Amino acid sequence: MLEISLKTVVVRKGLKEYNEIKSLICRAFPKNEQIPIWLLHMLALRKSVDFLAYYDGDLFCGISYTVCNNGLVFVLYLAVNDKIRSKGYGSAILQCIKQRFSNKALVLNIEPLCPNSDNYAQRVKRFEFYVKNGFFDTHYQISDSSDTYQILATTEQFSIKEYKSAIKQLSLGLYLPQIEKQID
Repeated sequence: MLEISLKTVVVRKGLKEYNEIKSLICRAFPKNEQIPIWLLHMLALRKSVDFLAYYDGDLFCGISYTVCNNGLVFVLYLAVNDKIRSKGYGSAILQCIKQRFSNKALVLNIEPLCPNSDNYAQRVKRFEFYVKNGFFDTHYQISDSSDTYQILATTEQFSIKEYKSAIKQLSLGLYLPQIEKQID
């Protein structure tokens, strides 16, 4: 296994890989999950929001988009450069985020594990990746008018209040999804 040593750079328009970053977001996330890049930049003007690119030397590895509040860090986006996937970079990016916010739980949303979904195998693989990297199923889900997601966290003591606060903080209070305990 190669030693991975990542450095971070704030995503800005002048970044050499800027177009590649925009393209990666389009490839890594379904259309309904893509927030316009101009809005991502605007929201990232706040101290609590980070839009970062990760590099191993000169190699562009991926991006993360996080929102930090008092109790947790919400990971809105984590995407690895698809030319170098399955080489440990996703885990390395998560490790960087965990180190940066070592006193806070990380929380993120993934597509639920629905056996009849078109991309079920991909969903299982994604879930297993996050479990391997220290995430737990909180047994909560977030839903809006069109989608439902499973909520994962790096702590089993998951604070719904802090999570709702982070979602509200990210969306400036404009996104009001339902958050409820999953029914098995």
